[in-house]
Amino acid sequence: VCNGCAFNFEAIKRGMRDCPFCRTPRQNDGDHAQVLVKKRVAAGDPQAIFFLGNLHDHGRFGLEKDVTRAIELYERAAELGV
Repeated sequence: VCNGCAFNFEAIKRGMRDCPFCRTPRQNDGDHAQVLVKKRVAAGDPQAIFFLGNLHDHGRFGLEKDVTRAIELYERAAELGV
């Protein structure tokens, strides 16, 4: 998930619901969000890796809380500069 999708407040105020960068329509579906995040993680995006760690840390978007996995992802993101 790019920052355009996550923090697109001004575009949302104007009625634009898709990402201004990747033009992906916003979905309120946790499964869809997992797919997008995992796609970015596979591409080596450190922000997405950190975000996925956060999802595991808090057990969100249908993922079970897994602190060990979260720490692994946080460390990987840190190695990549986050």
